[in-house]
Amino acid sequence: QSLLILDLQNCTRCDACVNACAEAHDGVTRLVRDGLRFDRYLVATSCRQCRDPLCMVGCPVGSIRRRNSLEVIVEDWCIGCGLCARNCPYGNINLHPFAVLSDDPQNPGRKKAHIKQKATSCDLCTHLKEPSCVYACPHDAAHRVDPKAFFGEMLGSSGAK
Repeated sequence: QSLLILDLQNCTRCDACVNACAEAHDGVTRLVRDGLRFDRYLVATSCRQCRDPLCMVGCPVGSIRRRNSLEVIVEDWCIGCGLCARNCPYGNINLHPFAVLSDDPQNPGRKKAHIKQKATSCDLCTHLKEPSCVYACPHDAAHRVDPKAFFGEMLGSSGAK
């Protein structure tokens, strides 16, 4: 599992993380700078890369899956049925409209644009060195963490058992 956390003492709400995510993903951000708060940390609305992802259960075309490095991704052949979004217990998968070109049956040899829904979810920017949201944060507020290790240390340092 992996959480995107924002240190609210460092975060200035500049949205550099949100904008960087959108820039890395064809203009569609995969995170929302909102979510559960623990002490001075915000758990942003972004895929948690669950160990046993419910979002993958029942996809009729198998377009949501794990890559070899185990991150959950949505493939381009997604049909936009929304089952994965309904199955995600954290609400971290969204459907977004995309323009798609296909052959125009009325005009052979020409393409026609139409809108298609596609599921989107954080893919940890595996095409980059590190997640764009973390890299772009000018205040060192955004971090991807293992929740057990991070909150275990946080609870241990506060004396909670």
